[in-house]
Amino acid sequence: MRTRVINSQLICADYEAEYPMVVRGEGAWLFDSEGKRYLDASGCTAAVTHIGHGVNEVASALAEQARTLAVHPTHVFHTPVLEAYLERLCAFAPEGFDRGWTISGGTEAIENAVKLAYQYHRAKGRRTRTKIVGRWGSYHGNSLLALDVGGMRARRSFYTDLMVDHLHLSPCFAWRRPEGQSEGEYEDGLIAEFEAMVAAHPDEIIALVTEPFVGAALGAVGATPTYFERMAEICRAHDILMISDEVMTGFGRTGKNFGCEHFASGLPEGQVHADILACAKGISGGYLPLGAILAHARVTEVLRESGEPFWSGQTYACIPLAAAVGHAVLDYIETHDLVARAATVGARLREDFEGLRELEAVGDVRGAGLFLGIEFVAERASKAPFDPALRFAKRVQGEALRRGLVTYACRGTVELTRGDHMLFAPPLVLEDEDRAFLVTQLREAIAAAHASLSA
Repeated sequence: MRTRVINSQLICADYEAEYPMVVRGEGAWLFDSEGKRYLDASGCTAAVTHIGHGVNEVASALAEQARTLAVHPTHVFHTPVLEAYLERLCAFAPEGFDRGWTISGGTEAIENAVKLAYQYHRAKGRRTRTKIVGRWGSYHGNSLLALDVGGMRARRSFYTDLMVDHLHLSPCFAWRRPEGQSEGEYEDGLIAEFEAMVAAHPDEIIALVTEPFVGAALGAVGATPTYFERMAEICRAHDILMISDEVMTGFGRTGKNFGCEHFASGLPEGQVHADILACAKGISGGYLPLGAILAHARVTEVLRESGEPFWSGQTYACIPLAAAVGHAVLDYIETHDLVARAATVGARLREDFEGLRELEAVGDVRGAGLFLGIEFVAERASKAPFDPALRFAKRVQGEALRRGLVTYACRGTVELTRGDHMLFAPPLVLEDEDRAFLVTQLREAIAAAHASLSA
């Protein structure tokens, strides 16, 4: 059956392909119109289906709230369901995050986080602060601002004429550090780069936006152990806010409530370096488009003292329906202890992936919890990537799909243009038998894709 959707870079990207029609989901599995089942190892596109497909508790909460009150005039009313959800959300967040704001997804979460950071500085009388710092090899959403702040060339290059050129740093990607350089020397270089940028743009920088584990752009690359701690020292010295993009890494995905908690060893228990958390995807488990920002008291107090409201808002911000779904998802995550489960099952899956290193095309395995990446290489010793024309990760994705496994192929791992990797973010309810199926089919898919290069 040919689709009627406008083909895009990510949605039905191939004009000639005929895509299977998926009609149902249950747990970690999807079922198409022909009755074939597929393991959702990408977690939708991607890291969305935290609690799995077909969860009755969330569907019932959505339906009940829709019957009661889906939306309301937010300019004159508040609602108890939203207030209860925000209280719950702040309790789930790291220590000190005392206020939240819900919107419709990850891109809006980044936009609102940037707006809030900008207003923080305006409230302090700083009118020269107009620059956001992102990192090359990152992805923060698909609006023009989010693409501009992000550094994923495959998605931003078409629109660069419309961008204002926010600032960019090198990614923290130790596996691909220069040959002969120690991890400590590599980290020192990244810190020096940021220090030089701050010195070159005095009183211009609003915030630093980072993913704790880089998702689609690099395939679950985490930072070196003290990278964020040292970046935070620079930010605090210059009152630059830190925005943690938790769109993919929040709500238990990495085995902690939020990904930034993996890099807080130098702080008192419960605290993190971030000032603002941008959330989406797993926050609703895919049951409703939902995103949120959570702000630390050191940010919200400045706004409160200024007497100004947060200068943002859109039709579906802070609506009861989203709050009800978000609350039900948090209930499910906590009732089923899915954060701890992600850590445990994720460790087993990573061990399984380590066993795939015996395949010639597998270069690196990385990530945390059920947020894992595999980087493919044409030659392991040199870490040389495949020729982009071969589209190796896409070949693996096609072979996996034929075997009933949904994967998420990405490119641009090397110099933002070359290199193949895959991101794995299956539902946190993944069972051991599901895990075994995943690894078996993936192994076969990688081997078949590699063999096809010489066919």
